[in-house]
Amino acid sequence: MASEINNLVRLNKAQVKPAAEVLSRAFQNYPLLRYYFPDELKRRKMASFFVSVPVYYGLRYGEVYATSTGLEGIAVWLPSENCPMAVWKILRSVPMSVLFGFGRYGGSKMRRMDAYIDEIHKRLVPYPHWFLQAVGVDPRYKGQGYASRLLKPMLARIDEEGLPCYLETHNESNVSLYEHFDFAVIEKSTIPETNLTNWAMLRKND
Repeated sequence: MASEINNLVRLNKAQVKPAAEVLSRAFQNYPLLRYYFPDELKRRKMASFFVSVPVYYGLRYGEVYATSTGLEGIAVWLPSENCPMAVWKILRSVPMSVLFGFGRYGGSKMRRMDAYIDEIHKRLVPYPHWFLQAVGVDPRYKGQGYASRLLKPMLARIDEEGLPCYLETHNESNVSLYEHFDFAVIEKSTIPETNLTNWAMLRKND
């Protein structure tokens, strides 16, 4: 399994900006961002900060991988002791310029939603696990197998560790994708005061 993980590129701080650009393109039309930022220009600006926060956090408190030095796809993984993301850990890991940008373009609007999603996470999986915090493939490379190349090595390692893996998505089309990797929906709910759905998914290790 080490050899498979070694086929991925573990990111460092110097690669955060290009990695965030990849994830920004991948998440540009994500339902959560479209809900809060229907204006495309503002959403494009916000997307960069939205994805930079988990990447910086993951570098310090988890593991962040790319498919190759070409950064076709990016995945951020967190061990359960470091999620949901704590405010003090965010302040230690994320540059203030990113946090200011997040607030400037309206990221503070998402705090209530984040609290709701984090509560579900803590309630459903109150035991050791891995959390797939973020995963995205550059739209230019979709449908070319990069998601599998990105996810399978880490999922196999998690299996070897005997741990489950949790994720959430707000995009219904992603559900079948994750089911392909043996995740199953364990709770589906409507986020209060929105028309958004939260799918909580778990990959068990029996």
